[in-house]
Amino acid sequence: MSFHEITEKMSKFDLKYYASSDEQSSKKEIKAFEDEFKINLDEQYKEFVLRYGGSSIQADNVLFPVLEQNPLASNNLLRLGLFYGFGLDDKDFDVKAMNVTYEEQMPDWIVPIADSDGGDQVCLGVKGEATGKVYFWDHELTNGVKDTFLVANSFSEFIQSLFIEEASDEDDEDDGILSIELDDDLLNS
Repeated sequence: MSFHEITEKMSKFDLKYYASSDEQSSKKEIKAFEDEFKINLDEQYKEFVLRYGGSSIQADNVLFPVLEQNPLASNNLLRLGLFYGFGLDDKDFDVKAMNVTYEEQMPDWIVPIADSDGGDQVCLGVKGEATGKVYFWDHELTNGVKDTFLVANSFSEFIQSLFIEEASDEDDEDDGILSIELDDDLLNS
């Protein structure tokens, strides 16, 4: 899959950028990060982070499917938060800062690239057979045995899997309640 297909997919979303950095600075930060941790980041991911790092899709319900059974997934789907970047002034949106934050807890074969609900992370595999694959990392080890779950076999596959869940008609259904009145005496007691 080409990077053009990634940009086409991302163009369908309304993005908000939280932090900015210049491309040359970000390229230097990426190279320094790879050198420090003795890893090579996926090329399409590097292009992506140079263009979209430090951003989020403007919707509360951006979801992605998982390939491995995950106890936190509802209908085999998880929620995406924001994408981290490199060389950003705000460290809450910086890949390296997030990697340092979680380095004692997170396996060394993954790197956080985006957040998910409740402090969980979307991660990129950077070592061995995991290289280039995307994983969900459960920061609380919910099932007591495993804390990483395969999401996509490549970064581009992950991006292509993103979608915004539309509000269902069930949310707008009439619940049968017309109104509720509370007695003032009840409220004052």
